[in-house]
Amino acid sequence: MAVPRFLGGIFGGGPPPRDKAPARDRALAGRLMRVIFGCYVVVAVGLTAIQMLVAYRAASQRLQDDVDSLQRTFSPGIEDAMWRYNAEVLRGILAGMHEIPAVVGVEVRDEAGQRVQAIGTFTDPAGKVWHISRNDEMKSTSGSFGTSFSRTFPVVHTDENGRLYPIGSWTVHSDDSIAIEQVKNTLYVILINSAIKSLMLWFIFYLVIRTMVGRPLGQIRDYLARIDADTLAAPPLTIEAGGRNELHALAGALNTMRDRLRRSFEENAALMRDLREMNATLQDRIAERTRDLEALAHTDLLTGLFNRRKLDEALAEAAEQAGQGGAPLSLIIGDVDNFKSVNDRHGHKVGDQVLIAFAALLRDSVRPGDILGRWGGEEFMLLCPGADLATATAIAERLRQRVEGTALPEVGPRTCSFGIATLTPGESTDSLVARADAALYRCKHNGRNRVEASPGPRPDAVMPERGAA
Repeated sequence: MAVPRFLGGIFGGGPPPRDKAPARDRALAGRLMRVIFGCYVVVAVGLTAIQMLVAYRAASQRLQDDVDSLQRTFSPGIEDAMWRYNAEVLRGILAGMHEIPAVVGVEVRDEAGQRVQAIGTFTDPAGKVWHISRNDEMKSTSGSFGTSFSRTFPVVHTDENGRLYPIGSWTVHSDDSIAIEQVKNTLYVILINSAIKSLMLWFIFYLVIRTMVGRPLGQIRDYLARIDADTLAAPPLTIEAGGRNELHALAGALNTMRDRLRRSFEENAALMRDLREMNATLQDRIAERTRDLEALAHTDLLTGLFNRRKLDEALAEAAEQAGQGGAPLSLIIGDVDNFKSVNDRHGHKVGDQVLIAFAALLRDSVRPGDILGRWGGEEFMLLCPGADLATATAIAERLRQRVEGTALPEVGPRTCSFGIATLTPGESTDSLVARADAALYRCKHNGRNRVEASPGPRPDAVMPERGAA
């Protein structure tokens, strides 16, 4: 558990939450660590490789110099042993040379090119590797991982007169893997030094970036994650990292933005409260105006009773209910007798007052379930659901008597007439209205101040032309 927490501290500025994996790809501190340390590793590996290459080349050059220097040391002895044909001395010289670290093999050939003596490891012209022991046993062997090379030196005898006699040559075989062995410890030191520096720099990067970048950014991230409309009044963001840098300026800017947002939310909340109150007031006013408009649409402006539109709707609805339930429905149409003479003698203003008073008399006299309205002009209609023809006739007679006994404004007592019709099965509302209107017409022709009832629809009946009321 320590390793994930350690890595989480490096990349995220703190341990990752238990309920989700750390967002390493989004952590700036982690990305800085990877970029900086990755660049350092590339540079360190490159420099280490250059150091190793330089050390290897120096060791390889020293190896070749050592091999070249063998000529000065061993050529006189080899020349003397070959001139004297002293095989034991020659063998001893070759054995001693084979003990030198730079030598993997040495051989001596005569002037004809034939091998006289040899010891160690050789590579023939065909590329095959051989090993010759001190007992002159020769066997094939595998080559080393390095590259072999050799130096051949002539064997020349100089007599007392200064004349030169070539008697052969001797060859030293070596391998550049010896140079690697010679610098192996140096390479180990270089690698260990690079590893220690890398580890120390890693911890330095970890401490510095985590303290100065990762932890402050983690605080800013957590603070922003908690900010919402309900937490704007929380304490301001405070960066715990020492010193003053751009992250502290960012924290200050975030705190300023939070204060502005809080004030904006408070202002918006107050504005919303005002808007809700205004909206509620507007809704109430709209509802009130809607009710007024509905009332105006169904109300006669002069008398305050239902108008003809409302009467049409009420008549259609009452007729449908009567047809479904089988209950009777009666219709009464009435008006003031000789109303035209009122307008002619007293004027339309007095006529309107008479209509208003007439409507009030009717409204005060009808049953609670009846529907009263102004049908048009001086005509008024009364719907009597549940009333048969006799009941409707009694209602109309009572209305006639009350009007006759009441003095109307400016004109005194006046009379009125009423036509009555009861809906028959299958009859239309237009027919019902026409029969009631025809009954009212008969009242006018039979002397007025009367109640006439229509006995029932007659298909062959012809509506007479109406005269003055």
